[in-house]
Amino acid sequence: MAILLLVSGCAPDPGAAAATVPDGTYPVESVFREFYTLLGAEKNLGYAISPLVEDGNIKMQYTEAALMRYDSMAAASQKLSLAPLGLELRLKDQPIVLPDQSGERIIDGYIIYDEFVPLYDALQGARFIGRPLTQVRIDYERGRIEQYFANIGFYRLMKDPPKTVHLLAYGSWKCDAYCRYQGQANAKVAPLPVFPEPLVSSLSRLGPDFTGRPLSEPYIAQDGMLEQVYENFVVYANPVNVRLISLRPITAEVGFPPTDLVPKNEDDRVVFYPVEPGLGHHVPKVFEAFITLHGGLEISGMPATELFPFENLYRQCFTNYCLDYDPNAAESLRIRPAPLGEEYLQIHPPTQVANANLELSSGSYHMGIWEARSLIPSGQVQTIHLEVTEAESQNPVPDLEATVVLYTPGGSQTTLHFQPTDASGQAVLDLPPITGANGTLVPYTVCLNTASGAPLCVKESYVLWGNP
Repeated sequence: MAILLLVSGCAPDPGAAAATVPDGTYPVESVFREFYTLLGAEKNLGYAISPLVEDGNIKMQYTEAALMRYDSMAAASQKLSLAPLGLELRLKDQPIVLPDQSGERIIDGYIIYDEFVPLYDALQGARFIGRPLTQVRIDYERGRIEQYFANIGFYRLMKDPPKTVHLLAYGSWKCDAYCRYQGQANAKVAPLPVFPEPLVSSLSRLGPDFTGRPLSEPYIAQDGMLEQVYENFVVYANPVNVRLISLRPITAEVGFPPTDLVPKNEDDRVVFYPVEPGLGHHVPKVFEAFITLHGGLEISGMPATELFPFENLYRQCFTNYCLDYDPNAAESLRIRPAPLGEEYLQIHPPTQVANANLELSSGSYHMGIWEARSLIPSGQVQTIHLEVTEAESQNPVPDLEATVVLYTPGGSQTTLHFQPTDASGQAVLDLPPITGANGTLVPYTVCLNTASGAPLCVKESYVLWGNP
């Protein structure tokens, strides 16, 4: 890459165009203007921060978030692309073997953070974003949720409203000293050694101050659950539906076994939780309010002890975690979960995560769709195949994604997603079983994930047949 060509000029040419952009930025070159607009222009990619760089048949220009490339010798649909700057970060989380499931976008064993999915789709997914490099992570030092892909990185500041998503400054990081304009400090690429957090979409409703930081990689526990140890508790989910998280009942294991039940008293500062007739445990109302704000008894479990002195604090344990009360702390910090994760890790060292087995308009592509069986018995899985090629050359197009809308005989519909096409331009998807009488037509629509032009969609169907 002829990056040294940037040394020859870092200031914009003093002219009318330079007056419209901040100092140290550049007008977008004509070869990239349509591409830059397609991908959201300044809103997504930030300003252009370098002049045009040429290296043989390749032209390049840096933006804050990416490096745009034009290869005059490439196939038509491959001429414009984003360079895989993310690969140079040498980041790689373990993929996780998970079945297809509703409500989660999973690519190559990486769960795409749900708030990133709309922008991921708007930028044509793996076609321009590239394939994922990491699970979603929380950078606690910078206060942001982030996820790294080959060509683009996403982030959201935890202080921002939900769904306020931006792109990490890959371009500024790579261009470094050759580009004077560095842009937003919040977007700076300087990945810290943090654990991936594939369950963070569901955990985020509990708040990072409640969960504490992760203390382990996510891993598959002995009972087959996807599990991860945090400072304050242990979270797990069935791999079939990772949105339904639960907490492990760890308090007894780490040294706080249940205590004897007590009869109800009339203290109005507590709430009584009966366990047996006339017996149970009292929970301070301030604890009850905290628990209600953080998932309720479904997350905490039932109270297992009364309030008791612990070191310089007061502690009460529930089935899944303990709460501490510090009367000497600032009011907003008096109640906090007890840090039990370290003790759990000493008792249960985690196993390793299982390895996973692993032109700009739709008019540029040809899409082929076919079923494994055109006639299939009721209640059996149907497999559909996707192949994407260039419309003119018929060369395979990798890293394109497609959405499937499946229409059931009852009138409802289900949306599913293909994995990105492979090097041969192909992908395979299993549709959920459909129940119906012989002769029932099951229609479905497949649309390529493109951000410009009329969408390329194919309507197909198969027939239920062969029932007794």
